[in-house]
Amino acid sequence: MSFTTIDAVAAHYPGFQRGVADQNPSDAQIQAWIEAASARITAHAVGRGYELDGLATNNTQAFALLALLNEVGAAADLGEALFSLLGPDASPAGWANPNSLRRSYENMLAELARGTYDKLFVATARTGDVYPAFGGTAGQEPDIDSEDSSAAFKKDEEF
Repeated sequence: MSFTTIDAVAAHYPGFQRGVADQNPSDAQIQAWIEAASARITAHAVGRGYELDGLATNNTQAFALLALLNEVGAAADLGEALFSLLGPDASPAGWANPNSLRRSYENMLAELARGTYDKLFVATARTGDVYPAFGGTAGQEPDIDSEDSSAAFKKDEEF
């Protein structure tokens, strides 16, 4: 199951000619890159417990995120292939940088694995906000001078 299209991936490289004789890389190869990136995305999403069946119609925002992730991953592969064909002296002016795309893909994949997008996929998912659980903000100490403080040692107390 892929989340993007060959057209979306190829759009990152406007100078890349599709539909010509001896197109290199071929649409079949681009589709293989899309499927490879999609497999990694699906593995992380299923590992987080996301339901992917019907995602395109039931949760369009979550699907759009996975489509972007899939697109960027496959575009990085396409870019690396195109840049290898151009040679070291060719100017990539106006073309996406495959290294930047690769970094974006790996960063987004890591965020997916960490659960950064959990709330997008599962409305009842826990969040990184500790306020509801602990009644405050992480790292925030209670006011030590307040009368209801349960601190064992108070500021300026002599022993």
